[in-house]
Amino acid sequence: MKANWFKSYRMQMLYYTVLSAGITACIDVTFLFIASKIMRMVRSASTTLQEKAMENSVNNRLNAPANGNIGETIAGGGAPSYGSGASIPGGVKLFGQSFHWGSIIFVALISVIIFILLFHFLTRKMTRYIEEITATIQRIAQGDFSSEVEVRYDNEFSIIAQNLNIMALDLRLLKEKESEAETTKNELITNVAHDLRTPLTSIIGYLDILNTNTALSEDDKKKYLLVAYNKSKRLEKLINDLFSFTKLAYGNMPLKEAVIDVVKLLEQQIDEFYPSFEDNNLVCEFKAYEPSAMIVADGEMIARAFENLISNAIKYGKNGKIIKVITKKSGDFIKVTVINYGSVIPREDLPYIFDRFYRVEQSRQEGTGGTGLGLSIAKGVIEKHGGRIEARSSMAGTAFEVYLKLAVNPNLSE
Repeated sequence: MKANWFKSYRMQMLYYTVLSAGITACIDVTFLFIASKIMRMVRSASTTLQEKAMENSVNNRLNAPANGNIGETIAGGGAPSYGSGASIPGGVKLFGQSFHWGSIIFVALISVIIFILLFHFLTRKMTRYIEEITATIQRIAQGDFSSEVEVRYDNEFSIIAQNLNIMALDLRLLKEKESEAETTKNELITNVAHDLRTPLTSIIGYLDILNTNTALSEDDKKKYLLVAYNKSKRLEKLINDLFSFTKLAYGNMPLKEAVIDVVKLLEQQIDEFYPSFEDNNLVCEFKAYEPSAMIVADGEMIARAFENLISNAIKYGKNGKIIKVITKKSGDFIKVTVINYGSVIPREDLPYIFDRFYRVEQSRQEGTGGTGLGLSIAKGVIEKHGGRIEARSSMAGTAFEVYLKLAVNPNLSE
């Protein structure tokens, strides 16, 4: 934003200076003109009185007894006087009258005072506006980021006020983000402490039993070792989720792009999840409308995203008995839909399910436990690849729809 040159602060000060000087000059001229008129009247009246006095003096002497000194009296009578147009030594002649230098200096001092008063009167609004901006800056410097200053005029100070309001808003948003980050950090610490402590306690407990109880049968030992192993795998997944989330959140996860077939990738992942499907009495139905769908992506990251979506479907879709994974071309994108028929996600919770640490159920049971980062990581990975993810939930099922850009010419990329 650039100030209007004619309305700029410099031009306004120039206007006020010229206006103050002009008004002061008019006042001076008017004062000197009136003073000259008064002086002319006074001198005219003084001359008239002197003439009358001289006339009376002559008449009195003519009527007095004659003596030899009458002529001398008449010749030497009367007081010397300056005419109306005479100049006073050491003065200045204005409007036909002479003014002493002392009077001129006095008028000049009065003019300076008048100029200062006029300039202060004309610039008082601008001065108050500058003081208002200064006070706002001081409040912001003290941490009051809600302070704002009204944008007035169209000069440099209006630009300062506008930018000051923008800066205050940015600082306020930054403060809110810092507060949110602090809250998130505390929540992360709480969640991590809870989610890591539970399996770790179980691992320590079972290993302690194995270490101290020598009377255990081989079957019991194998059972306890299997439990400890499963708990260790759970710990590994939680830690991996935390690392993935941190890298995605701070942009420290570079893409190792290659051309991959999403259809084959999903087929492989479904096969790997087969034991989990059996353990939870679920059947996975995979339907591909396209024999292959090539995309340019980081295969490991994309696999992690779909793994989180399928894991989420297993956790919350146990009661539905079936999970569906569908791939279908949608314009320039391949659409992957993961559907489960478990509990419906409440409408008020649906907009927040991709938020970090957000969980629809708050009991943090082990069966559906976790850091609450799975869907957030999946969303971050998909968006990092230029795609998008959407969710919908109703009595007809809960569906997560992923859109990934198809490779333009996969043969040249291989």
